[in-house]
Amino acid sequence: MNYNVAIIGGGLAGLALCIDLKKRGYNVVVIEKGNYPRHKVCGEYISMESFNYLHTLCPALTDLKLPVIRNFKLSSTGKKEFKTTLGLGGFGISRYLLEELLFEEAKKFGVEFKLKTKANEITYDKNSELHSVKTNSETIIAQLVCNSSGRKSNFETQDKTKSLNGTNYVGIKYHIRLERQNDLIEIHNFPGGYCGISNIEDGKSCLCYIVNSEKLKSVNNSIPEMEKTFLFKNQNLKTIFNSAEFILKEPVTISGINFRIKKTINDDSFFLGDSAGSIAPITGNGMSIGLRSAFTLAENIDQYFSKKITKEQLTSKYMKFWDKEFSARIKLSRHFQKLSEIPFLTNRTIEIFNVFPSIAKGLIKLTHGKPF
Repeated sequence: MNYNVAIIGGGLAGLALCIDLKKRGYNVVVIEKGNYPRHKVCGEYISMESFNYLHTLCPALTDLKLPVIRNFKLSSTGKKEFKTTLGLGGFGISRYLLEELLFEEAKKFGVEFKLKTKANEITYDKNSELHSVKTNSETIIAQLVCNSSGRKSNFETQDKTKSLNGTNYVGIKYHIRLERQNDLIEIHNFPGGYCGISNIEDGKSCLCYIVNSEKLKSVNNSIPEMEKTFLFKNQNLKTIFNSAEFILKEPVTISGINFRIKKTINDDSFFLGDSAGSIAPITGNGMSIGLRSAFTLAENIDQYFSKKITKEQLTSKYMKFWDKEFSARIKLSRHFQKLSEIPFLTNRTIEIFNVFPSIAKGLIKLTHGKPF
C-alpha cells in the first residue's frame, strides 16, 4: 500500500503530526519501534503556547484537571533561592498518559501504525518521486517521509551532524507523591546537574534530573549512591527524596544524551522534534518544540499536496521556520546547561536574579514561544 506520508517514530511529535495530517485527509502510516503506553524520561511540563493545538488534536484532554503551572523556583547548594512568576507558564501531564491519549485519538481517525517495527533504510526514486522505507518485514512506499525518531535517530550520518561538545549526560525520572504547591515548577541544582519537579495528573509529581555521566561513573554506576553523594548536597533535594512517596520504585533512565546541532532536512526526509535538534531540559519546552514543528510541518505539507507550493518551497519554508523559531532557544539552553553543572555559578546567578528579577523574567520569556 502507498501512503501520502510515512512517519518514522511515534513519540509526541510523530503522534501530533499523524493526527494533524489525517484530519486534513491524508493517508498516513507511523513506523514505531516500540509500543504504547510507555514511560519516557521527560520533565513532563508543556508550555501554554501548545495548549490550544494539543487540545484540538486530542479533545479528551479537556476532561482532565491538569495542573496549570505559573510559578518558578530555583535553588542550588547555597542557602539562597530565587522565585518568580512564569508569565505564559505551562501545564503538567505525564508522557505515559499523553502519548496513550494521542495514540487512541490517531487510531480513531484511521492512522495506520506499524508497532514494534524499526525502519532500517530509506531510498528515494527521483523518477517516481516516491520514498521506500525498508523495515524488517516489508517495504513501505510514501510520497513524503518525516522522521521523529528522537535524539538517537539511526538515519543521522556523521557528516551531517556535529557534536556541540563531548559531554554525555544521564537522564533519570521518578513519579512521586508529595505535599507541594500545585502551580509551582522547581529546578534544584547540584554538582554535575540539576533536578526539576512539577505536578502532573492525579495528584502526582514528576521528578526528573539530568547529570553528567562522569558523576554516575564515579560511584560505580549506582543511582542511589549518586543521589546521596551529589543530589543531596542541595538541601531541597535531600528533603524531597526523604519525604516523598516514590510511585515508580525503579526510575526510568536514559543514557548517552549529547546535545547536537542537526539538520531539519536529511536525505529528502523532514526531521522534527528531538530528531531535528534537542533543547537542554533546563529551559524546558522540548515537548512544545515538537508540537510546534508538527503543527507547522503539517500546514506546509498540506500546501504542497494542494499544489500551492513546490517541493523546493516546502523544504525552504520548513528550514527557515525551524531556524527562526528554535535556533536561538536551543543555543540559549545549551549555555544554561553548562552553567547549571557548577553550583558556584548557579549560586551567583541566583544572587543576580534576586537583585535584578527583570533579567530572570527576560530569560524565561526567551525560553517560551508564542501560542499557536
